[in-house]
Amino acid sequence: MSSLVLLSSAALASFLSPQDPVPPEGVTLPLQRALDAVVATSQGRGGGVFRVSQSGHVLWQGASGERVRNGPPMTADAGFEIASTSKAMAAAAVLLLVEDGLLDLDQPIGQILPPGTLPPNLLLIQGHDYGPDLTLRQCLSHTSGLPDYWYDPPFVLPGFNAFLRDYSRQPQRFWTPQEILPYVADLTPRFVPGTGWHYSDSGYLLAGFAIETVTGKSLRQFYRERIFDPLGMDHTWLRWRDADPAGLPLSHRYEDGWDMSTKRHNSADWAGGGLASTTADLERFLRGLADGRLYRHPATLRAMKSWVPTGEPGVEYGLGLYRAQLAGGRGWVWGHDGYGNAWMYYWPKHDVTFTGALNQTENDWWPLVELAAWLIDS
Repeated sequence: MSSLVLLSSAALASFLSPQDPVPPEGVTLPLQRALDAVVATSQGRGGGVFRVSQSGHVLWQGASGERVRNGPPMTADAGFEIASTSKAMAAAAVLLLVEDGLLDLDQPIGQILPPGTLPPNLLLIQGHDYGPDLTLRQCLSHTSGLPDYWYDPPFVLPGFNAFLRDYSRQPQRFWTPQEILPYVADLTPRFVPGTGWHYSDSGYLLAGFAIETVTGKSLRQFYRERIFDPLGMDHTWLRWRDADPAGLPLSHRYEDGWDMSTKRHNSADWAGGGLASTTADLERFLRGLADGRLYRHPATLRAMKSWVPTGEPGVEYGLGLYRAQLAGGRGWVWGHDGYGNAWMYYWPKHDVTFTGALNQTENDWWPLVELAAWLIDS
């Protein structure tokens, strides 16, 4: 999750012109100015989109910058890679299967997956391999103790573990999750399962395997049948496994000046972060959760919102969902965000959704949400 920046009233007001009332009567001009200002810091390497809706009605949506560096302008309907925002959909898929009676959040993963799926010593601590004992609840809540296959040590080059080294050296390689999991076994375990919190994409590999095992369907097929089609998410897809939708303008995602969206090795971002979407579709997903349309039982969403502390003040985690505290006593939002600064958050206090992307890793979406909340709440 991006570092949360709590803005003061003075900082929020800096996005207003002298002609705007304070508090402003509406959000249009201040939010467009704010989006323009944030996107400007990306120096042409990543444009932005932002959508604010209340009870399903759009309050404001805007775009800024370019979809592709030195290319066409960003448009509000553009698609973009959502990275770890995908974790909310993966968790939702697991919970749909819990409702179906095909999965149990607390059943050991070793009893769910076919023999041979887990590499030996996946999570070896003091001579005991906790890998087969892990549960989906632990995997989805980042309490498994699994190291993250992207960034955790040991490092074979400065800042690069063995997987990240091989990933970086082969930008057009297509990665399968089966090829990635053995790298996890060579990383340093974080803790005994259930005794801490550490953000790890590795647990979402196991969740994706569990979905495919009990359904006999690919992850992309299950997403489409049980989440995207029922919620009308026609512009959400698993990149590098689904074709990019014809006719949909696609924004590129940048890591500083490096264009990430053309590199096939991003197929390594699977259940933990492989989706692309639009602001409208992310809103449809949040509303499907908040309005009770995705699940048959209210208890299922309550299970997703079983918050645990992350160690960062004002930030908690459930099953594929963050909960973050807004400044000024304006309450909490819940949802998810991802690498490249894509985000989707729901604000129960005013039945508001915030969805968007900056398409640049070296930026921060949170001030935009804080500003929009301040404008609405004033």
